Amino acid sequence: MDSMSSKCKGYPLIPAKENKCVWMKTGLVSYKLCDRNYHCETCPFERAMKNGGESNLPEPSEIEEDVRSRDDLSSQTDNGSLLFHPDHCWVRVETHEKVRIGLDATIAMLISRVQLVILPADGSFTGAGECFAHIIQGNYVLPVISPVSGVIIATNYRLKNKPGLLASDPQGNGWLVSIKPDNLENDFKKLFFGKKALLWKRREESEISNRVYSLMKIGSSRIGPSMQDGGARVSNLQELLHSITAKQLVEVLDYVVYRHKTS
Repeated sequence: MDSMSSKCKGYPLIPAKENKCVWMKTGLVSYKLCDRNYHCETCPFERAMKNGGESNLPEPSEIEEDVRSRDDLSSQTDNGSLLFHPDHCWVRVETHEKVRIGLDATIAMLISRVQLVILPADGSFTGAGECFAHIIQGNYVLPVISPVSGVIIATNYRLKNKPGLLASDPQGNGWLVSIKPDNLENDFKKLFFGKKALLWKRREESEISNRVYSLMKIGSSRIGPSMQDGGARVSNLQELLHSITAKQLVEVLDYVVYRHKTS
């Protein structure tokens, strides 16, 4: 396998004033210019992104070779440049000192009536795997688990007056916080990207759908026998969620949030 330094030799064709980082070229990082003349082996950001070769992230060349499937990944995970945490937060690396965090689209489908978002104070520290925010809808309080460790450097002020953005635009204007990461190299071990993110998302939605069907079956048994309407089985999760009651939706939300913690 070629070293990262040899892979980067092709990039100096970019004008010197626009030396884009190799990770920016792959689309994983929104904006980062190279300040090391493409000597990737000396770059701390490169080491953090590659995590010593043990992370879920592929080589930059592997991402470029797989560009034909990027459209599918983007449509399924909503943004091909995002990384995802098992507790349903996404991460976007903006620079080596700034990452943005928000809720993924799957959990957003379950919080359609958000009344209040409680975010941490700027300057406070949050650890990966710790609760750093709360989302309130009715009597339900949803804890939000941080995918990375670091210091909060910005919060989304829009959510104060428009908390519904969490549900309507979770991976855009409904973002939660920006963090100065403390240990990206370690935190990346628990994040999904690309094909792994796609497979994880499909598995999550399949499990949630099965849970919804189970609740619908329980509900119909309480009602008693009824005539079949001849309708087709709903395969789209968002449409399926419209078929259950508000109480059942809370049960599904509980299942998504706590099932891994009790297993």
